[in-house]
Amino acid sequence: WETNITYRLPGKTFSHSFNFNIADNRNELLNYTFGAEEQVLRKEEFEFVRRVGLPITVYQGYRRDGYYQTLSDIDKSPKPANVTVVPGDIRFKDKNSDGLIDDQDKYILGNPFPRYTFGFTYNVTFKAFDAQIFIQGVGRRELMIRGELVEPFHVGYSGTLYEHQTDYWTPTNPNAKWPRLAEAGSPSINNNYRIGSDIYLFDAAYARLKNVQIGYNLPAGIAQKAWMKGARIYLTGQNLATLT
Repeated sequence: WETNITYRLPGKTFSHSFNFNIADNRNELLNYTFGAEEQVLRKEEFEFVRRVGLPITVYQGYRRDGYYQTLSDIDKSPKPANVTVVPGDIRFKDKNSDGLIDDQDKYILGNPFPRYTFGFTYNVTFKAFDAQIFIQGVGRRELMIRGELVEPFHVGYSGTLYEHQTDYWTPTNPNAKWPRLAEAGSPSINNNYRIGSDIYLFDAAYARLKNVQIGYNLPAGIAQKAWMKGARIYLTGQNLATLT
């Protein structure tokens, strides 16, 4: 569905117009011609699933359930098989409550299709001056992002640690945004960043100031002296700000 609303407010000095549009669409995989119920595509840490009854492609992975805080916590909590964990590592939800983290504990985490795409345009004129503001965005979208944006000291990217990654687990910061720091290739890295989970899932909704334009129409007499019927001078800016 899509809707578009325009409101014009004319005046002797100022004239305004407002336009707002919003649209949404959903999709569903109905069947496979070869009879299968689903297809799982694995790409590095990610799993992309095509399953009858769901959107055409969805993300699949584990959901986080805080961190292992102590050795006692590790002993009594479910863990992935053949993985060594220590305090500060991610603990994943045991979906089927069998005491083991395996493929049966994966969740559908979302899909990449944008929802509620919108745009807003405002125009105003004052004598020979005019201005336009255009804002556009997406109201809902899930996005999986991997690499150095998520994993500190990501292999092959110069050992980078970004400022937003400094809220990591320590015994005195047990509810941090990110798990404990660890060296590349360590068991902690394998548990925290090599197992596909919602640590890579981001809210990709945004609103962007896409365009601003300010113009001035030269007086007809001046334009005609230059052998022109009319002339307009304007200043425009693209992608000036993004809220995300």
